[in-house]
Amino acid sequence: MTTKDFKIGFIGAGRMGTALALSLNQAGYTVAGITSRSPASARLLAGKLASAAVYENPRSVAESADLLFITTPDSAIAEVADALHVRPGRMVCHISAATPLEALNTLTAQGAVTGVFHPLLSAGSRDTTGIPSGISFAVEASEPLRSILCAMAAKLDGRVIELSAADRVLYHASAILASNYLVTLVDRAAALWQGFATREQAVTALLPLIRGTIANIETIGTPDCLTGPISRGDTGTVQQHLAALAAAAPDILDLYQVMGQATIPLALNRGGINTIQAAELKELLEAQS
Repeated sequence: MTTKDFKIGFIGAGRMGTALALSLNQAGYTVAGITSRSPASARLLAGKLASAAVYENPRSVAESADLLFITTPDSAIAEVADALHVRPGRMVCHISAATPLEALNTLTAQGAVTGVFHPLLSAGSRDTTGIPSGISFAVEASEPLRSILCAMAAKLDGRVIELSAADRVLYHASAILASNYLVTLVDRAAALWQGFATREQAVTALLPLIRGTIANIETIGTPDCLTGPISRGDTGTVQQHLAALAAAAPDILDLYQVMGQATIPLALNRGGINTIQAAELKELLEAQS
């Protein structure tokens, strides 16, 4: 069966489902059917895909596809799977990092081949043109689905990370730290500007710094790209920060301390500080707790 003859269906037309469907279409796959809790979202996505039909219910999409992607919110995956009836050999995937493969157990019992195909990506808008090249896809599946998903990732110019169920919990926690909590960190950093600039001005000013840091992580790597007072054992500057935060932003003080303490081992590994300086920094950062 060629890529074009291989028919794919989507249950869910949200941001990630839309991005994946558009990318697979661009890669030569046939997206044959779409359904969504929001018919307008399904029609919007189908309008961008010459081969896709909009169906009223998930069962009809399942009948039209060789591989079915459940791209609903995580909380709805098991419910959708439990309501489906599929023929033996039908392949079904969800794309959630956090939801266990066992959410599809009802379909496995019917003879379906089930798996997980998670794009490590923050999809910000339905207006996206698809999934960018170079991202990683977490794959958990048995054959023949495993090989199909790995080939699919390659067609999308992505990398494959094969994970077990236990691995995916830590994988997802890592993604939350790197993506979701980065948003929180930037928000908290911008809040410190409230006395001398607007939040919008703060974010605009901080973004080039953030982009430069990300570029350094990519080109130099951690911990070698680490900069700042902890990287050089500058306890005086750290003390000033702690005092200023305690006075003006006590709600951010704990975050600064936790992040600072987590940075000390990086500074040690980088060779910017010695064990005596590390101990001094640790004591200083714990003193305000």
